Amino acid sequence: MRGSVTAEFALSVPAVILLLGVLLSAGSAALCQVRVEEAARAAARTIARGEGPPVIAREVERVAGPSAKHLIESSAGVVTVTVSAEVPGPLATVVGLTAAARASLTIEANQ
Repeated sequence: MRGSVTAEFALSVPAVILLLGVLLSAGSAALCQVRVEEAARAAARTIARGEGPPVIAREVERVAGPSAKHLIESSAGVVTVTVSAEVPGPLATVVGLTAAARASLTIEANQ
């Protein structure tokens, strides 16, 4: 009887550790997604203020971290900022998770 409890415990510990790893990775992915969404909005606000590319890049890095990448696209008076970053953590790296977000704004012509 005593040996069966030890065997059950030995089998359940790796499952609990795996579940904890998955939960921590999900939390990390959610936090990374929020950061890139905020970075895209902050970059769009920076563009709306009339700032140049170096200021926009610094703002994206400040909000989303140094590994974040951004792309600015403009067409027909609409500017779209796309920010992406790799989700940190060993499980996310193995799977290749990337968080991405877009923010757009309309540039009005001066009258």
